[in-house]
Amino acid sequence: MDRAEKAPTYVIGKRPAELDTEDIDLTPVRTYWQLVRTRFVRHRMALISLFVLLALLIFAIVVPLLTGNEYTHAQLKTIGAPASLSAPLGYDEIGQNVFLRLAKATQTSLIIGGAAVTIIVVVGVLVGSIAGYVGGAVDNVLMRFVDVVLSLPVLFIILMIVSFFGTGNVTVVVIAIGITGWTLAARLIRAEFLSLREADFVQAARALGASHLRIVLRHILPSAMAPLIVAAALGVADSVVTEAALSFLGFGISRPDVSLGNMLNNAQDYFVRQPFLVLPPGIILVLIVLSASFFGDGLRDALDPRQRIEASE
Repeated sequence: MDRAEKAPTYVIGKRPAELDTEDIDLTPVRTYWQLVRTRFVRHRMALISLFVLLALLIFAIVVPLLTGNEYTHAQLKTIGAPASLSAPLGYDEIGQNVFLRLAKATQTSLIIGGAAVTIIVVVGVLVGSIAGYVGGAVDNVLMRFVDVVLSLPVLFIILMIVSFFGTGNVTVVVIAIGITGWTLAARLIRAEFLSLREADFVQAARALGASHLRIVLRHILPSAMAPLIVAAALGVADSVVTEAALSFLGFGISRPDVSLGNMLNNAQDYFVRQPFLVLPPGIILVLIVLSASFFGDGLRDALDPRQRIEASE
């Protein structure tokens, strides 16, 4: 039988009569974000870290919401009292419930970390996008400014800002951490803009008459967000550690407010006699830092386009 006789017959609205459906690849095409989700789920440590962060977030929201300002209540008869049903972690050196203070401290530290990272991302995107898209003299001026900021002793600058504008103020701590930690985000965004501004899809948008603002916001910035998302996840851990260091040194959050560093600072004299005052905030701080770090690593691997083929196998 020749090739003409073997050719399938076509009928409108029906598949060819002799077409073998087993020869057709019916595998659904997955989008980029579906592949990202698949790769992230396969990263076990990142997935575990995500659940840990969610558990800490629920703990930091629900407990203070249900108990209000009870974490500030102190009684002489409960000073140093052991754990009980109403106080699973006992009471501290002035008779305050350690469990309630730990929940509020976790909430404060996470708020400071999230707010500081928001400032870092906004400033970093603004500076990096302008430098990378405009280029030339503007790029040189902005990058030299970034180099100057990088050369400054960050912790000393934060201490100076907090001391001058008010020790113990959460807003001042957030702003101090945010305006000194945006340089990495700016460099990441600049590098992505330098590589994307001459891409074919950007040139096509420019040829069609798209404005510079539309090209930046609609075409380049979404493609440059992957490394920034990873940097933001890691920046939360850095911000929480910085706040804990400030509070531990006595320049951060102070009573009646509470943070993880504040609790460590207040409990350092009771490490041997009452270790339960030190261990809970220390463990929570370690969990936040490790979980944010592993979560950032998982996002970095998931957002890497070079792993697309491997993840789709």
